[in-house]
Amino acid sequence: MPSKTERKTERYYRKREHVVDVAVRLFSRNGYVGTGVADIGEAAGLARGALYYYIGSKEALLAEIHDRVLDPLLAEGAAIVASEASFPVRLRLLSESLLWQIMNRQDHVWVFLHEYQQLQGELRIRFRQKRYRFESFVRDTISAGRDDGALRIQDVDLATLAFLNLHNYTYQWVGGRRGLAVESLSAFYCEIFLNGILGEPGDASADTGAALDRGRALLRTVRGSAA
Repeated sequence: MPSKTERKTERYYRKREHVVDVAVRLFSRNGYVGTGVADIGEAAGLARGALYYYIGSKEALLAEIHDRVLDPLLAEGAAIVASEASFPVRLRLLSESLLWQIMNRQDHVWVFLHEYQQLQGELRIRFRQKRYRFESFVRDTISAGRDDGALRIQDVDLATLAFLNLHNYTYQWVGGRRGLAVESLSAFYCEIFLNGILGEPGDASADTGAALDRGRALLRTVRGSAA
């Protein structure tokens, strides 16, 4: 049977998780700046003093929300890159890990993408280190694919950004696509990323180059007339 101290600890963490849940909902709805400590306390049913007992500070609460997204990604990402799976499988699993967070924690991801600049000092440094570490999992996987001859690209950093950008803003529209599974969306994204969407290899003929030049001249004309 747990001791009184252990029972208190369990209650403390349950209440703290509830406070974080409340803050996520308010931050994603009203923004970090637009949400006051009093708003969080009222929604959580806690007086100011009790609220600070659970969260320490509003900024620490924001950092906790970011950790809820990043810590699972780091744990899963480390396991994926340490596995003996092939390059396409590792990349697909990283995609699924990222999409699981995006599709199952849309409010968290909104806060993560929009409010990270509110973090200051050590909290901001820690956030950047964690974000860079997950990005490095993707970068190292793509780099390994290039080194093995599986990819024709040379700019690994640009390819990493393209992969992440393909995923990150899924949260903005995925709520309107009921029944869409992480695995099927990841398969679609990775197919586009690795193989493109053309039925045949891209046409690099002189005719295409000339058509592009004409199209770019048209765009310059349109931009000039709009200036």
